[in-house]
Amino acid sequence: MINIDQLFQLIKEAQNLQQDPIKIAIEKALKANCTIAVKYGSDTWGGSGFHIGNGYIATVSHVAPKYLIGKNYEMLLSFDGKHNHKAKIVVSHPDSDTALLFCIEAKAVEPVEMGDSDKIKKGDIIAVIASPEGWHDTTTVGRISNIHQNLGSEAPDKSWDDMIFIDADTLQGASGGMVIATDGKVYGMVQGVVGEHADVSVGENVVAPINKLKELLKMFEPKVYDPV
Repeated sequence: MINIDQLFQLIKEAQNLQQDPIKIAIEKALKANCTIAVKYGSDTWGGSGFHIGNGYIATVSHVAPKYLIGKNYEMLLSFDGKHNHKAKIVVSHPDSDTALLFCIEAKAVEPVEMGDSDKIKKGDIIAVIASPEGWHDTTTVGRISNIHQNLGSEAPDKSWDDMIFIDADTLQGASGGMVIATDGKVYGMVQGVVGEHADVSVGENVVAPINKLKELLKMFEPKVYDPV
């Protein structure tokens, strides 16, 4: 016969087994997600990013392009969809489509941890957390559909080498958004769409492996990230 404490423990264990691991991962990672708004002259655009620690925000280079560095641009981040904070581009690397921003207020935001994108496999469950079309904290769930893909001679630039494909939906404005697995770690960033009808966002949803960003951090900001 079991006592009351053992019964409660069994109930708790049964409830834990029923919990959705990707849902738990999403709930934790949402805090680090941010919406990015950029203005340069008369041009405005948006994207997504996420806090990786010490006030540093990860995103893709085409959201935070290199040509803005040293120019008179405005970049605002929002972690709650209500309050905006100024940010600046620390480094932007078009060849890997990765960029690093800094926002002093982001230091108060819980960061996400980066995984090793070389360890993911086809069929792994993932979630995209981003701000497509400005809709803050939007999530979609899917699986890794392919890894280590290349466009070869058809690639417009080097950033489209070693791509990850996912079947989770992505929309304009999701670029730079994090792609997490059930362990809650980030394994990539939304990059775009490839295929015959990519101009209308129909094709393979492309993710830039997070290891590209980790290489950028080693090159330019070694103090903000401790490699896994």
